Amino acid sequence: MQGQENIGWLRDRLKASFAIEPKDPTELLDWLEARRRDVPFSAELIPLREVADWRQDDKGNIQHTTGQFFRIEGVRVRSAPGVREIPGWDQPILTQSEGGVLALLCRETPAKVVEFLLQAKADPGNFGYLQFCPTIQSTWENIRGLKGAKRAAFAECLEPSENIRIIYRSKHNEEGSRFWQKSNENMVLFVEDASRLTFNEQAYRWASLSQIKQMMLLDNIIGPYVRTVVAPL
Repeated sequence: MQGQENIGWLRDRLKASFAIEPKDPTELLDWLEARRRDVPFSAELIPLREVADWRQDDKGNIQHTTGQFFRIEGVRVRSAPGVREIPGWDQPILTQSEGGVLALLCRETPAKVVEFLLQAKADPGNFGYLQFCPTIQSTWENIRGLKGAKRAAFAECLEPSENIRIIYRSKHNEEGSRFWQKSNENMVLFVEDASRLTFNEQAYRWASLSQIKQMMLLDNIIGPYVRTVVAPL
């Protein structure tokens, strides 16, 4: 893990912030609900054979025609008695050559309140589609810039800069029953001068850690990766 010396530095600021920061997330919840109503987004399950731009190779594995993103392959599992419910099984599993980045940007306001920049991100499998997610929730392919697609927002914050202080940076395994040996880099990045950030205020909102924790108690509001990123704090 990188940046351990800065975790204590931020924890001290979070303790001071807790006494004065907003605790009630109502305004954030109202904003998210309005975005859910206003953002055109729909998803429905369709037969796998009808999915555009994905193909099955001669081994039966499924991949995108560009070779990017993930693949669906098979895995055969054998284990000692008692390790799992049964001694072995076969299943499909998602494979990916690279993991991704899960990063929260944070700032300290002039009033000494520490805030984290949440992204209202739409994913097809979400309840309500839009949920609050890390500032950066992206594959490395999107961070570098996929052909024909915009580079992930805030990707420049992952590059060395006098405006960014790395609070911590560590790799965490994805859910291993669905993904084959995939890990994501979890990060908290402190922005020294947040006025230098430019972003779409219709997609991002600042929230205190207290507000984030309150929203974690509600159904289907906070995406799972926010929980893993703030856990070390």
